[in-house]
Amino acid sequence: MLLWTTLSLAWLSQDLLLRDGDEEGHVGAAELFLGDLNAGDWLGFFERLFVGPMGEYPQAFTAGVGAWWWAIGDGLPGSLNIRAICLVSLLATALATSRIARRLVHGSNAGKAEVFALIGVLCLPLGNGLTRHFMPEGALMAAVSLAILTMFRLVERPTLSRAIQLGAVVGLGLMTKQTFVLAAALPLFWIGRRLGRSAWRKVLPAVLTAAAIAGPWMVSNLSNQVRYSAESFAGNGGGELLAHLGFYPLALLKSGLGPPLALAFLLSAFSLWRSTDRRALVPTLIWFVGGLLVLLLIPKKYPRLMAPLLPGAVLCIAAAMVKAQVNNRWIAVSAALAIPWIILTSLLEVPTHTRNPEVDRGCPQVWMRPPVASSLGLAEVALAFSERPEGDVLVTHDPEIPCSLQTTHNWSTHLGPYLRRVGAERTVHIDPNQPHRFVLSWTKEGGDIHVEPLSLGLNIRDTITP
Repeated sequence: MLLWTTLSLAWLSQDLLLRDGDEEGHVGAAELFLGDLNAGDWLGFFERLFVGPMGEYPQAFTAGVGAWWWAIGDGLPGSLNIRAICLVSLLATALATSRIARRLVHGSNAGKAEVFALIGVLCLPLGNGLTRHFMPEGALMAAVSLAILTMFRLVERPTLSRAIQLGAVVGLGLMTKQTFVLAAALPLFWIGRRLGRSAWRKVLPAVLTAAAIAGPWMVSNLSNQVRYSAESFAGNGGGELLAHLGFYPLALLKSGLGPPLALAFLLSAFSLWRSTDRRALVPTLIWFVGGLLVLLLIPKKYPRLMAPLLPGAVLCIAAAMVKAQVNNRWIAVSAALAIPWIILTSLLEVPTHTRNPEVDRGCPQVWMRPPVASSLGLAEVALAFSERPEGDVLVTHDPEIPCSLQTTHNWSTHLGPYLRRVGAERTVHIDPNQPHRFVLSWTKEGGDIHVEPLSLGLNIRDTITP
């Protein structure tokens, strides 16, 4: 865990790439929470969190980021000390999954399974990619894993305190993202059935606790959520049935588990099926495969939606490595290759993104990639304006940032927020009829500032001072 944290922080310290549209939206929400705390408006902070409205998603993740940002102090969201908070999600997922593995594998092998599960989660490609960015699906992985762990604990010893713990985790999961239900419902029901006929009495405190946490937001945003759900099931323009059925298997191979862990999972599931003890196989398949089947029902297809399901596949691998008698050696070899695969995709451009134009016509979101040591000219422009007088800015020949750099906005959209965050706020225009003093013009030939990743140059001209 220390080694993984050190290497992850090293990667973050080298990456200056702009955030894409989804990620920038979450940063903007976190900044609103930061503003509440900076103003000492705690009531506003909690009202924004539990009532909103704040768009399509609940905001537990962005509220946490905003609170961390406030505790750290002012700074750019891309700085290491602020981005580092996102790494906590995968660490929490790894710890929770390892404790679940101990419960699925009894006897002397339980400790080994616990270690294998922890390492396996830290080697998940999609988990690493998402927690290097401000994306709630990383926190959702932790919420689902912790909910399943707390359900196991409640089944082992049904007490009021453990039921309240389960409810608190479920409530926070629902407040992280609505898809918590899709990932957690099946495994929680499967584990909870062991509570017996009086299960409702033992689970009722958990239900009430979860309702107290997530209920206010759900009720106050009910109409918005109905519309959002309808849009989700409307899809992204159709596509053939085979395109939908094949999307997540391909995404698992390329960006979810990666080839090494995908092969290890298939071998592990086969080996546990052939073994005499299948206790670890059924709950892991319900978590992982059952969740994937649920996602197939949703027309919108995004690889990041399957992130909370991936620890289930790791549990299957961990159990097989210590229990199965068939193909055990090959499972170990394939799983071990996940470590160099993570390193490779973190340092080199390996085509791991999944895109099917029939299902999603937008840019593919690339989560695993090498760090990009360029802010695409924003830092240089901010420095130049720190030495110049006040005045609005016109951006001409505003470039579209290519899909390979994982963004959905033109360059000018990022300029205004960046200047504001560094204390050099100016109004940015792309309409030449708007009054302005400075002109930022992009050119393919040289320029005052050369932006290598875009293969373009940038000139800054003051329309008043020669």
